[in-house]
Amino acid sequence: MYSGVPLEDNTAVGNPPDRVSLVAVARRVKSGALLRLGPEPLSVYWANPSRGIHVAGLGALNVSVQAAPAIEWLSEAPGSPLPGPVFGGWAFDATRSWKGFDAERWVVPEVIGWWDGASTWLAALGVGASAESLSLRLDRVSEVEPAPGLSLSSSAGDRDAWNRRVAALLETIWSGACTKIVLAREIEVDGVTSERTLLKSLEARHPTCWTFLVRGRDGRAFVGASPETLLESEGDAIAVDSLAGTAPVGKGATLLASDKDLREHAAVVEGIRASLRPFVSELSVPAEPVVKTLANVEHLFTPVRAKLKPGVQALEVARALHPTPAVAGTPRETAMTWLRENEGFARGWYTGAVGVIGERGITLAVALRAALVDGTKATVFAGAGLVAGSTAESEWLETERKSWAITGGAR
Repeated sequence: MYSGVPLEDNTAVGNPPDRVSLVAVARRVKSGALLRLGPEPLSVYWANPSRGIHVAGLGALNVSVQAAPAIEWLSEAPGSPLPGPVFGGWAFDATRSWKGFDAERWVVPEVIGWWDGASTWLAALGVGASAESLSLRLDRVSEVEPAPGLSLSSSAGDRDAWNRRVAALLETIWSGACTKIVLAREIEVDGVTSERTLLKSLEARHPTCWTFLVRGRDGRAFVGASPETLLESEGDAIAVDSLAGTAPVGKGATLLASDKDLREHAAVVEGIRASLRPFVSELSVPAEPVVKTLANVEHLFTPVRAKLKPGVQALEVARALHPTPAVAGTPRETAMTWLRENEGFARGWYTGAVGVIGERGITLAVALRAALVDGTKATVFAGAGLVAGSTAESEWLETERKSWAITGGAR
């Protein structure tokens, strides 16, 4: 994540002193301390161990419910070597967010900790602040002792309600109104010893995923480990994941031969292709998917690559992509209307977007394999894409396997 000039301990970085802009003081800390940053709760967390990315934040120097003001604020600090520093995202459906969570929210933390590939760094940020005051802010940072390991228990869920919703959904598909709808459900979990312990567990079990934490205004934390990149940009190059079609681990060959899963995946690829066309000058889509293996499931995966047209902003494209057919359905608006009327709960930020905005580009993940944590309790979310030929039994089992990303199969 670190891409600037080499830092020395207590180095001040930022713009010339005649500008009212972002200033930071950075110092090295002992390795492995990011998940222990305190004493206050983490405000943001963003990691992908397989790519050497680990970032944690405390407090909120700047909060915006729209990305544009946050990006404009960021533009006042060209050349900053810090990761991000704008973290956040948005809900699946802007009309149905959670209490305490805005439909969209972006945060610039007061303190950012990150790993640069060689050292762990800690930086205090301020607007027009003195290096002395920021150094004092770093002095107040302390380590939180790790909580005991997780001991989760979860509810079985309402199987009858699921069966009724699947039956109604399949009738909609058979009528020709939709070709695919993604149905989700909630699973109540107890025994979360701490958010930090949960994050540590997710990182260890899902090192190739985007592990994240976003804190709401009410103090609850949205936590997850997403295997799917909504959009990643650097310059005019963008990457988008198409991830749809699911099977147990070890069943990749069966997945590649499954007509139902291949149709589900093809709908997602075509939806992404159609969303990208107005914005890109070059588009590369492999002809066939491959199998992506995770700790708990395997997916059909197609990596999509493109080049933005001059003047097109990556965040604009991310908004056009969201929600993809992988989390909503096709046609998009018909699927969204059905879900608002029939899914039975507000997804909030689940299947929304989470990630980071920086000077070199943006990285947004689809907010999957996620839970809303409130003290020792959590609501885990899992969904499955239904097409013609789907059954309530098979899709229920798929949501069970996906929920194991958080619960580890606890009952």
